[in-house]
Amino acid sequence: MVAIERLKQFLFKDVSNENELNNISVLLRFLCVLNFIFNCILSVFFSFALQSNLYRWSIAFIVIFGLIFWMSYWEKSSSIVYIYSVAMIISMITYSFALGPTAGFQFALYSLILLYCYKTDDSPAVKYIISVVITLTIISIWIYLTFASKIVEFTHKQDITLVITNTLYLSITFVTISIFYYSKFASAEHKLIKYARKLEKLATMDPLTKLTNRRGMMDHLEAFVKESKNNDNWHLSLAISDIDFFKRINDTYGHDAGDYVLVEIGRMFNEFMKDKGHIARWGGEEFLFAFEKNNGDYAYEELNKLKYQIEKKTFKYKDFVFYVTMTFGLEEYDDSIGLQKTIEHADSKLYQGKSEGRNRVIY
Repeated sequence: MVAIERLKQFLFKDVSNENELNNISVLLRFLCVLNFIFNCILSVFFSFALQSNLYRWSIAFIVIFGLIFWMSYWEKSSSIVYIYSVAMIISMITYSFALGPTAGFQFALYSLILLYCYKTDDSPAVKYIISVVITLTIISIWIYLTFASKIVEFTHKQDITLVITNTLYLSITFVTISIFYYSKFASAEHKLIKYARKLEKLATMDPLTKLTNRRGMMDHLEAFVKESKNNDNWHLSLAISDIDFFKRINDTYGHDAGDYVLVEIGRMFNEFMKDKGHIARWGGEEFLFAFEKNNGDYAYEELNKLKYQIEKKTFKYKDFVFYVTMTFGLEEYDDSIGLQKTIEHADSKLYQGKSEGRNRVIY
């Protein structure tokens, strides 16, 4: 486990130069390791199975990819990608010309297209051009080698061994690049989605009480009414409430005390409205209650219970102890007048309650 952890730290070590893309350098290191292992296997195969001098080329490519691996810690990542690409093209062309088209070495060059798609500092035009050039190179090699004779002769079983080795190498290379691609871009997309949701939530949430704000409540109510219209029997009751003599609290105990009251009231309302509907801070010391799937009679009884809870609650801020009351205006939703008018009617009843002495529910 310790050895694996050290190897991981070594492979993921940051690039020495500043402002370099560390992720592309790390990917190149993994690809160099794959090429190192691949060429080691080929050198053994060429030496013992084919008894060919081609193993010398494999050893040369082992050294080349080893140097590229070392350079990934010091040089610019863009430069290393180009050097790696040249090394890949030379190695695969060498093997293709020596062993013919059936071994499939030329197809390993397709991995370069994935590599340049992963490389973010190139323009789309450059990526398209490179993809076309690589594809044409592969096709040209295939066509030429179809008519040319291979340099090294080998049996059908040896040909199958080469094809299997190439397929495994190419598959692992594609999977490696795909994993890096997913971890980079899918992770970034996930963060963007998460950030967008956070912004959307912030846009519809009151920062002080953490309740839904006016905009969020209207969006919610409009969606609720639209969905509920498909049902024959549904109800919606809306109530606007206002803290009685809230200005007096601010003037007597300070605005921080007023904020404390709003937060405590908001917490109480949020708990109270669970399984009943939705609650929002409508503005200032006003709150809007939406009793969903409940008629006005039910909402009236519940609001009176809430009014009593507020009366009995002791508010303690610093050395101050005080009590508050609230007035409520309740209106059952009427589809013939719509949401806005229903809210206006509830607001009118709120002011009626204030004019009649406050601390009451008007329905």
